[in-house]
Amino acid sequence: MNIEEYYQHIFEDTKTTIDQSLILKDQLAKVHSFADDILTWHEVLKHREESVILKNVASELQFAAFSLACGLYRQSFISLRIVLELSMATIFFSANELELREWQQGNYDIYWSKLVGSKKVDDEDQSDLDQDNRGVLSKRWTKAFFPDLEKYVNEYYKLARTTYKKLSEFVHGNSYTWGQDNVQISFSQETFNIWFENFSNVSQTISFILCLRFMKTLDKDDLNKLQATLIDFFAHLPEIRNVIELAVEE
Repeated sequence: MNIEEYYQHIFEDTKTTIDQSLILKDQLAKVHSFADDILTWHEVLKHREESVILKNVASELQFAAFSLACGLYRQSFISLRIVLELSMATIFFSANELELREWQQGNYDIYWSKLVGSKKVDDEDQSDLDQDNRGVLSKRWTKAFFPDLEKYVNEYYKLARTTYKKLSEFVHGNSYTWGQDNVQISFSQETFNIWFENFSNVSQTISFILCLRFMKTLDKDDLNKLQATLIDFFAHLPEIRNVIELAVEE
């Protein structure tokens, strides 16, 4: 097989995989809808310097969906982890301008352990928050920016850690991630489903941390722009629903 035949074969396999993936177009549409939600958050926060990162989050999420549809599953999981990391970094930088400017200059690296807190991601014996945890999903942050959400923050802290660990298994090439569907380009319903389980966790986590950090600072017009997406995610949380309803009533 010469080089032209090699890449033509890849093209044909990719097209077949995309056709099979598009049978689940309603699922894929959810990813692009959430990317639009992220861009709406960027719009209402565009006066803040760190908000530009959200444009990169939306772009990477769309690339993740494209990779998923093409059957490039490992790449799609890697992109989804980047989406989670950059979103957490946006929140972290919102209260740490020095680190933001150093990061923009290429002099600061994003570390997951610093974003989420001081505990190791694989430390299952220490899954609850301590009072001295300084991550963006901590009681300290919640008390500062949205105290009414404190009762929920431990749940989302655990969700973020667990999801990051699962996504990292694809980044690091753990044994079980080398299924046949990851060796050659072909559609895998199982892998597709696993990706969407992780996407659901990522989208919930991102929406929660954005609300936790910024919701109390938004005016009526901004809340109205976000109303639809916030109700979709948090209709079950009266603390968030009440803020939206009060803005609508004004």
